[in-house]
Amino acid sequence: MALMERLRNSTKIIFWVLILSFGLLWGLADTGAIDAIMIGPRSLAEVNGRAITAEEYNARVNAFTQQYQEQTGEAPTLEMRAYYDELAWDELVLERIIDSEMERLGITVTDDEIVEMITGARPHPMVAQFFTREDGSIDRLALQAAIEAQENTPIWLNIEAQLREQRSREKLNTFIMSSLRVTDAEIEEAFIRENSVATLEFVRFPFSAVDEADISISDADIRRYYRANSNQFQRDRSWRFNFVEFSKLPTAQDTARIVNEVAGLRASFAAATNDSLFVRDSFSDRPFFGGWLNPSEINWFLADVVSIADGEVTEPIIHDNLVSIAKRSESRAGTEQFTRVRKIQLNFTASNRDAQLAAARDIIRRVNAGESFEEIARTNSTHGSSVRGGNLGYVARGDYSTAVGNAIFNTRVGALTQPLEDNNRIMIFQVLDRSNREIRMAQFSRIIDAEGGGTIRAQRELAVDFQEFAALDGFSREAERQGLAVQEGFATRDTPFITGIGQSRILLSELEGLNRRNAISDIIELDERFVVLQVTEILEAGTRPLEEVRAQIETTLRNERRRELTRSRVEDLLSSNSTLEALAAADGREVQRVDALRLSANTIPGAGREPKVVGAAFGVELNTVSRVIVGDNAAFVLYVTERTQPDITQIPSTFRNQTRERLQMEKNQAFQEVWIERLKEDAEIKDFRRFYM
Repeated sequence: MALMERLRNSTKIIFWVLILSFGLLWGLADTGAIDAIMIGPRSLAEVNGRAITAEEYNARVNAFTQQYQEQTGEAPTLEMRAYYDELAWDELVLERIIDSEMERLGITVTDDEIVEMITGARPHPMVAQFFTREDGSIDRLALQAAIEAQENTPIWLNIEAQLREQRSREKLNTFIMSSLRVTDAEIEEAFIRENSVATLEFVRFPFSAVDEADISISDADIRRYYRANSNQFQRDRSWRFNFVEFSKLPTAQDTARIVNEVAGLRASFAAATNDSLFVRDSFSDRPFFGGWLNPSEINWFLADVVSIADGEVTEPIIHDNLVSIAKRSESRAGTEQFTRVRKIQLNFTASNRDAQLAAARDIIRRVNAGESFEEIARTNSTHGSSVRGGNLGYVARGDYSTAVGNAIFNTRVGALTQPLEDNNRIMIFQVLDRSNREIRMAQFSRIIDAEGGGTIRAQRELAVDFQEFAALDGFSREAERQGLAVQEGFATRDTPFITGIGQSRILLSELEGLNRRNAISDIIELDERFVVLQVTEILEAGTRPLEEVRAQIETTLRNERRRELTRSRVEDLLSSNSTLEALAAADGREVQRVDALRLSANTIPGAGREPKVVGAAFGVELNTVSRVIVGDNAAFVLYVTERTQPDITQIPSTFRNQTRERLQMEKNQAFQEVWIERLKEDAEIKDFRRFYM
């Protein structure tokens, strides 16, 4: 409020917990709950002495979910909500940590600075946007009146907080940048790297050429590597568990329910005088579009709308987890003809062309004899439309090559084309309709979802029943009694991907609360299923057992041995072959050449990613066969014939400016990542969420 007074002059639930017994009070003191309560109303955490409240945490989560809904038009899933919970927590903790560090560094924002940002010669854009005239000047009288109005005090206090936060962050960035300046020498080095080129020849000896029989890895080798590199095999706390699941996905009954619902709307849709309002007011899961369309612009699943009369509505069709109908609002004659087709495609190679052509002719015979084209397409066609019986909707003549297009458009409606060859494909088309009508249409769609009060409730009840009896009679015994498949899972702290489950922050959070072997969880609701699990093993943080990483170590040692054997063999070859040509001939290889290889490159044409070899090309002696250079995937011997380096006195000013900005950004990013991690490690974080959420 003191700042508000300065601005005006410059411009002229009580939270109590009832403890019922002394024993409960003592127990809470042991757990730390009393300490949590004493933080204040609804405080979720304390970071370096700074509280995080439930209000700001919930506000941050709600902001994320609202943004998601605005962008997608849908509510976030359970897993997405769990992700936003985690993101909000991480952001708030980091903000408190940075605030603490700014206080330690003495970075503050004075009241005078805030006054200047609001009433100075150039007010901050957050303020200026409300008081700028059309000519770009600030309406000082309006600004003064807004500041002096007592009813605006809460607004100005909020603006002050935002400006103070932003200004403090700007000062912190300035502080960081001042200690990470890009030097002229760094710019010159970047110029040299980007403009130095070399011409060279090389012989490449891939590690993969080593015979597997020549590699021997003993148990002693594996144990020695394990002891020397135990830091590579650390893990966080992990859980092995068994689980059973109860699907929340739609059943056949759910699909039938949605089909009936949509079918029940056909009559009112046909009678509607305003199609866009009907689509909106009947809660279609797809938006209204009322523009003119030619037949080929209409999705295959709505193609029936072309052949019905204006004002009529198609029968419901199931597609892409939706049930849809379409109303033909109006139509007109177009200038182009379109053909509705189904397609069967058989791919072929030179060796099986004749067999595939015979198969295509047999398909035509079978369809003409009465078999379903759609069913044959589902089981035989290699085209993506096979899952929908080959249905393509309407196609234009220009969608295919001239020969194929002519065949489609010259075939009568109801008939099949002959087998048509094009780009190693044999195609058969069934012609269903032909039309030149352009139409306006309205689509109404409903998502096929499980009924919350039916399917989902029934599955939840099954999960409840299983969980209760599993707790009494044993997890495996109850699963066997109910005929449920017991699956295995493995999870590691802070790793959302869970073996057997997939991505699930929800399940990972539940595991954190299960601290004993054989513990059975409550019902865990995920996006598509309910899960009940039993912990079979808890692996505390530490070094993974040797047997668990033995295969990984053996692979590493085999790769190292390939490198050593390749280098040794090439050195032996090089000792008796003094030219690249002789060296290549001795091992049945070729001499390869590269012109204008840049020092900044990471890859070598014809050799792949080899940054070490690129660097070596600019360090070996010119016109001399190099020593053996061991790269990432092969050993190399080089012969560099030419190398040029740019004149740093000729660096363009645009290059200097752009490179300085790029290097400054890279330095800042690299420093801040390390700096933030260090601050997190040193921070004192008291997490009380378990008491309040």
